[in-house]
Amino acid sequence: MEFMNSLARESLELDYVLNRIRTYTPYGKGYKESIKPYLSGEEDELEKELEKVEKSLIYAKDNNFSREIEDIFVHIKDLRTSVRRTMEGCVLSEIELFEIKIFLFLIRDLDNLLKKYGMDKWDDINIEPMEKLEKLLDPEDTKIATFYIYDSYSKKLRNIRENKKEVDKEIKKEKKELKSKAREDLNVRFRPDGSVVVSKENQNLLGKIEKSSYLTYVSETYMNVKFSLKSTDKIINLEKKLFYLKEQEEEEEYKIRREISKQIANNRKKFFRNMASIGKLDFILGKAKFAIEINGVKPRILKEHCLIIEEGRHPKVEEFLNKKELEFTPISVNLKEGATCITGANMGGKTVSLKLVGLLLAMAQYGLFVPAAKMEAGLNNFICTSIGDMQSTDKGLSTFGGEIKLVQEAIERADKKGLILIDELARGTNPQEGYAISKALINFLRNKNSITLVTTHYDNIADMEEVAHLQVVGLSEIEFEKLEDELKDRKSDKMDIINRYMDYRLIEVKNKKEVPKDALNIARLMGLDEAIIIEAENILEEK
Repeated sequence: MEFMNSLARESLELDYVLNRIRTYTPYGKGYKESIKPYLSGEEDELEKELEKVEKSLIYAKDNNFSREIEDIFVHIKDLRTSVRRTMEGCVLSEIELFEIKIFLFLIRDLDNLLKKYGMDKWDDINIEPMEKLEKLLDPEDTKIATFYIYDSYSKKLRNIRENKKEVDKEIKKEKKELKSKAREDLNVRFRPDGSVVVSKENQNLLGKIEKSSYLTYVSETYMNVKFSLKSTDKIINLEKKLFYLKEQEEEEEYKIRREISKQIANNRKKFFRNMASIGKLDFILGKAKFAIEINGVKPRILKEHCLIIEEGRHPKVEEFLNKKELEFTPISVNLKEGATCITGANMGGKTVSLKLVGLLLAMAQYGLFVPAAKMEAGLNNFICTSIGDMQSTDKGLSTFGGEIKLVQEAIERADKKGLILIDELARGTNPQEGYAISKALINFLRNKNSITLVTTHYDNIADMEEVAHLQVVGLSEIEFEKLEDELKDRKSDKMDIINRYMDYRLIEVKNKKEVPKDALNIARLMGLDEAIIIEAENILEEK
């Protein structure tokens, strides 16, 4: 079974978090895309991963280091396919060899950079320059970011190229002499491409050219006739020789590329180790920079199955509020195995609290720092959620049906040490049945091995033994007369003003207590007719 399904990832905004982790290399992106959570029993491995992120913070904060390493990372290409091709006996093209050469230069630069900043002694991040192969691809030690099959690769190649130059020189000399004679005898002018264009009106010149041995017909338009230099037997023989030498050159270059490709194949393990180290380093630095951006802390990983969050923040919600010049109210929880209920009115932040708990736990188990003042957590084998509109049109399920389907999946795994998050179960059915189902569910989950957190509107859901009860502070500590006066002055900003005064903190309720009636206060502040509100209060008193 998977750790989280797609609905859980979406509802908790996990992909938003992962997308904020910047990686620059294809290998770093690969590590990010294949990220997996650490499960119960893998506490030591997770601790090591978090320690790497912690060690990376000092480098991620160094602007000079960040600039230098990013300049290297952005030039690194994915060469896994090219290396694998050599393993299959394929001969790499000059473009592929050029990319390999650049990669080797970047490996050397990266190794020097890590040594410069004292970051070259990490356990599983080991950048290994490949000097012999670098010398093979750059035999003349030019350090130039181009690839060329140098004469020094082969004595035979050098001789072929020298012969080519001599033959080409002879051809040019012969053509130059022919052009000179043609200019002298015919008084014609050659274009840069070696052609001669004559107007059809110049019949005298056309007649001379027809009888000459210098030019040959190429093409014509309705106004002009185009000629080119006529090849002599000597030129023809020289061009045949040149063509043959080019074939020899290509054949010898192919042999050289084949030998270089073999050497790349022989060094495949070093290539893949370097690629893996680059990917890990890129991803770890990405995690560290993200930790700095969210003012995150290293979660403490416990063997005990519990979850403690002090002043946790949901990064996406916090970003949204900051854009509106509002602050996120940090949330603190102390959860253990069994069931915990969160009560409070709408707009009180119950759903955000639920998402925050799930997201921060997921972040910790994926080896990330978390946006909180402190966090301690035991590892879970799964996170199941039922948050938001669960309607499923493709399967013909109503909202309530969709909820029950997800809740049943959670129930089936409840004994396997996980986190279960349920947001106002049965809100889509009638209140009496919804209350009964919710209470029965809490009763079922309160003695399971999972940590269950449920939000509800229903009274008395959390009045069972061994069920913890958290309540949103809401507007319970606000002087409503003062708030009403402010709302009268700024009617257009009612929602923002209420949000500003809403206290989203969670407090533990020790005694049996009804769900707070903040909904009535919010309705009054939003301008609902006072007569309706008074009648609603009377109905509650009679209940």
